[in-house]
Amino acid sequence: MTEQGLKAAQPWRDVDYASGWANADVVGEMLAFPRALAAALVKEDRPQTMTLVDIGSGTGTFLSVFLDEFPNARGVWTDASEAMLDMAKERLAKYGDRVEFKVVDMTDLAAGNLPTDADVVMTSRAAHHLDRTGLHAFYKEAAAHLAPGGWLVNLDHVGSKNDEWDTLFRTVRKRFQAPAPDAKPHHHNYPLTGVQDHTDALDAAGLTDRETAWRGLISCLFVARTAG
Repeated sequence: MTEQGLKAAQPWRDVDYASGWANADVVGEMLAFPRALAAALVKEDRPQTMTLVDIGSGTGTFLSVFLDEFPNARGVWTDASEAMLDMAKERLAKYGDRVEFKVVDMTDLAAGNLPTDADVVMTSRAAHHLDRTGLHAFYKEAAAHLAPGGWLVNLDHVGSKNDEWDTLFRTVRKRFQAPAPDAKPHHHNYPLTGVQDHTDALDAAGLTDRETAWRGLISCLFVARTAG
């Protein structure tokens, strides 16, 4: 695990913190559409998807959307937090043995013994904890776990080169979410990487067939495919 990975993972390993964050996650409710959109895009392009790998899966919300979209697929849940593992096992229990659980740090995927022929490697609201160098390394490692024609999907928060736009987006976002219970802050790598950082990192990882499929204020859905 890298130093950056240690900083990002530390608060999530505390059971009280992880459960408190999950209960206060009103932002997650706003992301139902891009989650469904991501699964629909993959279904249209790769309907026979069988292997899903979710990085930094947390409570397993994003993975569950794909498991519903692909009822014959199997998923690999991964996260650095054993506290999140317990919550994910409860959320994903209905899928039975279709889900395998692995405690894996996103900055050291090679240590996780993950499939190297995944149809989809997905992640949500995790990579924004990385700086630009860390993001490049993550996309490169993630791409190495994809089958030919496989998809990398990242639903994540992004920064802006202009602080005024960033402040405006964050302020307006509050109008469209329920009041959030108090939640303790956790590590972020400010300023957050932006859209161009993600596209540059995808290109550097060889994932040049890529798009920004959706954007809502400070959140983006990045999708990319390996060569078929």
